[in-house]
Amino acid sequence: VQGTTATAAGLTPFDVTGPLPTGTTLLEASAGTGKTFTIAALAARYVAEGVAELGEMLLITFSRAATQELRERARARLLSVERELRDPGAAAASSDELVRHLASGAPAEVAARHRRLVTALSDFDAATITITHGFCQRMLDALGLAGDLEPGAVFVEDVDDLVQEVAEDVYLGMFAGRERAPFPLSDALIYARTVGANPRAEITPADAESGSETGMRVEYARVVRREVDRRKRMGRLRDYDDLQGLLRDALTDRGHGHRACARLQALYSVVLVDEFQDTDPVQWQVFDRALNEAVLDEPVRRVRGEQ
Repeated sequence: VQGTTATAAGLTPFDVTGPLPTGTTLLEASAGTGKTFTIAALAARYVAEGVAELGEMLLITFSRAATQELRERARARLLSVERELRDPGAAAASSDELVRHLASGAPAEVAARHRRLVTALSDFDAATITITHGFCQRMLDALGLAGDLEPGAVFVEDVDDLVQEVAEDVYLGMFAGRERAPFPLSDALIYARTVGANPRAEITPADAESGSETGMRVEYARVVRREVDRRKRMGRLRDYDDLQGLLRDALTDRGHGHRACARLQALYSVVLVDEFQDTDPVQWQVFDRALNEAVLDEPVRRVRGEQ
């Protein structure tokens, strides 16, 4: 449930009480069937079974509302299991399969699992449960200068107004005085918003004939992108896409990328990503490079969730 390139073929059923996932595992299931439920259960197991402390785990999702829900559900799951394990005998007969699983084994081990859950709950506010961009911000802070986040930078949630301003300025600069522009301003605004929303996507066709209508559209998009970036730097502005792009660049840098990866891998031993279908290529590069570098050659295990 950590994220995947989704290259492995075939699906196998997922058992929340089976062997804990290692390497990279993608859990696929329809909406409302229990993927977030499973992530919360896995978090409880990793903690209770001593695989990782809560502070060594990273739980990520893709909106503030979803993050709050994931935080609440993870805490509730830890709490419900901890309460039942207070009475190991009753827990062994619980209707909750996860509780029954954790109540099985030698009494000393069951008691140790309970103690780990108590510790996790007491330290729960220190858990890293965040949106992707919040994770990127934290990691850039942890990397310091390696993250290339200039001092005094102002974080903004979006730069839509700046993109609109640049789109109009570039359009006038390129086509003012012409008898007829190659495309209307309304189309130009669409192109500008598209490249603004996808600042690291390739602008195609790369080999468009210079001076042709297609060539002019491509050139316009490229100029807009460069000018938006220039004005952001002039104003010391950074947005969500900058955060994940900066982190990706820091982790893949040939000079210090391996050291940056090592620093992040030292922070987290287990990563659980909810709503993985919302991950874009840059975000996947960050997760894969930063947190999974040691197992990049391992096959991806795809499992089918049923709840």
